[in-house]
Amino acid sequence: MVNVKTRSISPEILGTDEQLGPVFQDEKWLEYRQKWDEYPRQGIVEKVPLQIDLFAVDVCNLKCPMCPRQAFIPGKGYMDINLIKKILDQATEYGLYAFNFAGLGEPTLFPQLFEIFRYAKNKGVVDVNMHTNGTRLGHDFNRQLIESGLDRLIISLDSADKERYEKIRVGAKFEKVYAAVEDLIRQRNEQPDARLHIKANFIEMDEHDPSEKNKFIAYWGNKLNRIAVLRYLDCQKEERLHFKENYEQDEKFCCPELWRRLIILSDGTATLCPRDMKKRHVIGNVNEQTISEIWTGSTMQHIRDAHRQGKFKELDFCADCPDSYDSKRVKK
Repeated sequence: MVNVKTRSISPEILGTDEQLGPVFQDEKWLEYRQKWDEYPRQGIVEKVPLQIDLFAVDVCNLKCPMCPRQAFIPGKGYMDINLIKKILDQATEYGLYAFNFAGLGEPTLFPQLFEIFRYAKNKGVVDVNMHTNGTRLGHDFNRQLIESGLDRLIISLDSADKERYEKIRVGAKFEKVYAAVEDLIRQRNEQPDARLHIKANFIEMDEHDPSEKNKFIAYWGNKLNRIAVLRYLDCQKEERLHFKENYEQDEKFCCPELWRRLIILSDGTATLCPRDMKKRHVIGNVNEQTISEIWTGSTMQHIRDAHRQGKFKELDFCADCPDSYDSKRVKK
């Protein structure tokens, strides 16, 4: 039997919440999270995915050394807002639950950012979420972000040490970003009805020395809702584990995202995986097909079948996937 990993491979440290706050315990949210686990286990494919990951922004204002942008940039601009709305229109018609505004760029640079969030919420999307490097955060921006209806924000911070942070997030200013994140938390806390859940990502650049991770957790643990500790991936060619000696591959791995998420790049190309920036496994294009046609099509189903049959290693792109590796480190 294959091993469908329905839980995140990245450890999450609870911050101010033992679980997502009470505003995330409504019936629709709980239904969505139940399907998030259930669909991969049971192999259920609806007409549209549970989540669309829209990589609408290709430009970035930083030059982080571990980022795949340093080796490959897929585009030079933004997805047209009308195409974004078309995608949301099609997907929400069949009950899209989640919309992740992401990409191989900085999403907050999108000119009509808040309009997109409001549009998605008005279409009934339960979980509108975004990843950011935090550099665009500021008092007025933060207010608009909260008012836009964004449900979850994931901020890549990576270090509580100024020198270390600025070596990782090249082009960012430590004091400015940290002050802006704390302002966002403060504004959110001042509004009892605000839904925004804030999580920080910490990339563990040195897995053999936990001191940096511990310092980060000590700084943010009582301020943020959650902290995710991410594996350091070598992205200069393909995304591969940097500290590979600390892991062992699960030979029965079955990727759960094949039953959850559809990734769409800025030109409308739909790809197998968020790591497939080079379009090695194109499964369709939203300029030529509907979301439903892509999601339920033969190309995607063939890949699902291979994973379900324990043959993920026969798929070139999946064979050495970082998610197929489990940690064998002694927990510290």
